[in-house]
Amino acid sequence: MSVKQVDEAELLAQVERCMFGERMVIEHEGKRFSARVQHIGATGVKVVPETTLMEHDGAPGDINGVTVSYADIREVEIDGITYRLA
Repeated sequence: MSVKQVDEAELLAQVERCMFGERMVIEHEGKRFSARVQHIGATGVKVVPETTLMEHDGAPGDINGVTVSYADIREVEIDGITYRLA
């Protein structure tokens, strides 16, 4: 896996390519956490924190994610490449 330092415009371009389940690092309300994409929307991304996924023992469809702003995304992992905000 490789890591590419990118500017905000390139990071957002990569976020647009994301599909369900891809990994992101989010900084939201002073907390930094890794999460999986649940849905890409017009105003933000709905994600499920990985800690929630590890602790969950119900059906996959009953996890309710949190919507975060595009400005909260610090990195995204797509096809083995991690795009990190410089």
